Amino acid sequence: MKQGFRDALRVLEDAGELRRIKKAVDPRHFSALAAQAKEATFFEAIEGYPSWRAAGALVSTRKRLALAMGCSEADIARRFEDGIRRPVDARLVSDGPCQEVVWQGDAVDLTAIPLPLMHVKDGGPYISATMVVSKDPEYGRNVGSYRLMYRTPRDTGIDLVSSSDMRRYYQRALDAGRPLEIAVAVGVHPYEMLAASYKAPIDVDEYAIAGGLHGAPVDLVRCRTVDLEVPADAELVLEGELLPIGWTADEGPFGEFSHITGDVKWNPIFRVKCITHRRDPIFYMLQMPWENDWLAAPVIEAAGLQALRIASVEPVAIRAPVGGCCYWTLIASIRKRPGEGKNALLALLSVAEVKLAIVTDDDINIYDPDELDWAMTFRIQADHDVLIIPGARGKHIDPSVRAWSLGKGGLPTTAKLGIDATIPEGVPREQYERLRYFAKDAVRLEDYL
Repeated sequence: MKQGFRDALRVLEDAGELRRIKKAVDPRHFSALAAQAKEATFFEAIEGYPSWRAAGALVSTRKRLALAMGCSEADIARRFEDGIRRPVDARLVSDGPCQEVVWQGDAVDLTAIPLPLMHVKDGGPYISATMVVSKDPEYGRNVGSYRLMYRTPRDTGIDLVSSSDMRRYYQRALDAGRPLEIAVAVGVHPYEMLAASYKAPIDVDEYAIAGGLHGAPVDLVRCRTVDLEVPADAELVLEGELLPIGWTADEGPFGEFSHITGDVKWNPIFRVKCITHRRDPIFYMLQMPWENDWLAAPVIEAAGLQALRIASVEPVAIRAPVGGCCYWTLIASIRKRPGEGKNALLALLSVAEVKLAIVTDDDINIYDPDELDWAMTFRIQADHDVLIIPGARGKHIDPSVRAWSLGKGGLPTTAKLGIDATIPEGVPREQYERLRYFAKDAVRLEDYL
């Protein structure tokens, strides 16, 4: 059965993972309070916004993400893979709660929404939990996630510096001298957020991926002012267009999911033409960096599993560690045949902007850092087992790529590093036989105490 944003809140509350805050809160304090809470936060009253409530940090831990996905923490990548393999097409319906209230034309006012000020040095209040829909005449519909920085009651900046399908759509519209229509849904189920984060092939509909995760179609309604469709059960929708001005407006700084205060970037402007929302709306603040990190984990891990299988390598386990923001690093154990350590590295390094990949044999527990260190100590010769690939696709928020030197709209490149920590070819496996204590199974310490 298809679940919504409010169902995800109930699942967390039933598991003791949601803290309700009844005292009225200033929107500028959402992020600071969410950062102090051990649970996800639900703000029942907001100063100056009597009809609104807010929620944040819903998937700030792997445990809460697993709860939202209805699986174990170890199984989130395979659960996401199942959704990719069994897509369910979205279904168009005549109406939905997301359009119970409509502001259009002169009534459009972003200041009527409780936008949070999240981090020291941010360029302004931000909308972080977005599901952004666009269309291209040739390629069709695309869904992604792009943050919005408040500029005026009708305008926001939009972070569109990285390579993506919507960036391609915008560039094609810009070349034709026309704006690109977009719609932004806020307050959708984490499955929709995961689908929006997935770097799907350009001919794959992300709504169908979300449907595969739900095991049921995502109900969509047509927008009021743009030719696009949004989830019918969303809490809030912004309709409008990216102005055909290119990467010319300053956007940022922002506290990035890399755990770093990012730099000012040059980006397009989103002009809002219509706002729709529920009668009793809940604003969703995606709490940085942890929610962004953990939403990346199943997407990157599943992409790694797929890449290994396409390369005919049998994966045993995979992990996108939080130290790499669940995005830049992939660690995998495999059942290795000769030469497959290197093949596995090349496959993993092809995933998105992953810049560090480590591969081990299946006898190593990749979730134990000491086990991983042991494999890297005794199974690596740096002149044979380290790969460096220069000139690969990078991401702006990695300071080491020096994106500030690229100019407006420039795309960075990075060097990728692969470490083959599998047993080297030519070294017998028995050389790695672990020590065992004599008579360990024959005696018990408690018999001598």
